[in-house]
Amino acid sequence: MHIHKLKAKAKKKNQEKYLTKRKIQKKLFLSESEFRRLCIFKGIYPKDYKDIPLKLRKKFYKNKVYYTRSDFKKLSNEKIIQDFRKIKTGLKRYKKYKLSLEDNEKCKSIIRNFPKYKLDHIIKERFPILVYAVEQLNDALTAIIAYSFLPSNENIGIKNNLINQSIILRNHFHYYTYKTNKIKKGFISVKGYYLQAEILQKKITWLIPHIFTPYFDKSIDFKVITNFIEYYVTLLRFVLYKLYRLDGLSYPPKEYTDLKNEKLNHLAFDKNFITKEIANELEAKESTEQNTLDESEIPEFEETNQENEINEPSKNDEKKKKIETKPIEHDIINNDNTKSVKNLFKNHIFYIHSNMPFDVLSIIILSCGGTICWNSLYSPYKYEDKNITHEILEVSGENMETQNSNKINNINEFAYKRSFIQPQYIFDCLNSNKILSCEDYNINKTLPVHLSPFIDDDNYKDLVKKDEYTINKMLSEDPQYNKSIPKNKTNSQNQYNNYNDNENDMSEDEYNNAIRQKLRNDALNNQMEAENENNYNPQNSIKQENDLLNVKKINNQENIKRNKLALSKKKRKLYNRIEQAENRQKLTIEKFIKKNKNKKSK
Repeated sequence: MHIHKLKAKAKKKNQEKYLTKRKIQKKLFLSESEFRRLCIFKGIYPKDYKDIPLKLRKKFYKNKVYYTRSDFKKLSNEKIIQDFRKIKTGLKRYKKYKLSLEDNEKCKSIIRNFPKYKLDHIIKERFPILVYAVEQLNDALTAIIAYSFLPSNENIGIKNNLINQSIILRNHFHYYTYKTNKIKKGFISVKGYYLQAEILQKKITWLIPHIFTPYFDKSIDFKVITNFIEYYVTLLRFVLYKLYRLDGLSYPPKEYTDLKNEKLNHLAFDKNFITKEIANELEAKESTEQNTLDESEIPEFEETNQENEINEPSKNDEKKKKIETKPIEHDIINNDNTKSVKNLFKNHIFYIHSNMPFDVLSIIILSCGGTICWNSLYSPYKYEDKNITHEILEVSGENMETQNSNKINNINEFAYKRSFIQPQYIFDCLNSNKILSCEDYNINKTLPVHLSPFIDDDNYKDLVKKDEYTINKMLSEDPQYNKSIPKNKTNSQNQYNNYNDNENDMSEDEYNNAIRQKLRNDALNNQMEAENENNYNPQNSIKQENDLLNVKKINNQENIKRNKLALSKKKRKLYNRIEQAENRQKLTIEKFIKKNKNKKSK
């Protein structure tokens, strides 16, 4: 063949590597919603226009969406496409018998035998090892927990069935985390409460949002979100099943109806919160049910099904039972830090008030070895019990006299027996791996600075510790921020005379923020001066000045290079000529200076 024909063939092959979205839909006979759902399940995303090589970009359009041929092959060999087609035919049949023929009995039979699709084989393909699936739980957990708080509205695309599944899986995961003592860090933010757990040597962080009334924006497409959650639900179910088995727990865990009616969420699976009378009744029922079972009622499973391999009876049943009863130790190294976190709140009893975030606080306290109690029949301790060591509540300054009068009276009763703290105390104790003093976290007292523990940089941590110490010290000295101290004139108030002129123009919040910022700057300046006095050396100061000059030169050179790239070719050439001329002038001046020095030396 001629060379030109070979080149034309090679071009065609390269062009065929990328296919448009519309072409793939025509070849697979799929609608837009079905194609989008299939791509989400398989984890296939469109190619960016910049990823296409420059030689082939001329025949491609920026506005169109492109996929590779390998992605097309993955989609074409998928089993779910046949299930989509069966669902389409089932809907056509239902409409036919419902509208035209009006046969209600036939419609009921169609609904019973309506086709469904499963995502089990896709998860096994994408995550052949359990650790790979655990790494992807960050987004899955945050999405499922956020979706569980939404109200069902099928007109928008929020399905009631998925909401119920997400609530169940959320409770299963939270029960697993505190039962196995996996939680390591926590942080309070504007979005909600961040928690971090360490499972199979992998760190998983998820967000539990604040309780809110959801606002449905028309710009948000909830149908896409439901497709993602449909995939995340199956993934989390697979992972939980494996993790429960590894730790010697039965999945799904047994839920107690009495605790479920109290809306205790993840605590509904725990036997410790049931009274002794109810526990004895349940044990008697279980024993009678097990005796009534016959051998004929036991289900038999086929050997060919791969999905039912877990439930198959085999010859080595005795070995499996031993494995299930004994918890398998993970290959995690048992450091001193992990042991300290597990027994952090040991021999501590916390009473949580109704206004507090009960779910989050209960997970952290129980995972750290503590015990909780609250205002309910199922709580292990009552409010008047003397064994309670801590009480978690918040008393707002505005409604102190009216709403919270009962709480203040209770505080006066138990002032010498238990310590009253705010919920930030538990998060700070968890992050620092030690029990802090309760004085800084008392009611009607400004809390210390709450910083995120998710930054691993050591230099940042050292800076944060110094900054936190200085700010907290200055704030404790100021009577405006420490309400326990009487409002008398002190030396610290003299520092803020500059703000008295603009006090009438500013609001209270702006004025307080301005004072806090000045405190922060003064504290940091004092700290830097003290460090410089201790570590003063004239040689070190000269070296620091030289280093600063070198850094400034390097930054200027980098900025010049960036500006050069933005110029056109003509302007770049002109700029290079100007630079060459300046360098020549410098060389001539240096030569002239050297000659004069040599003459003087002679």
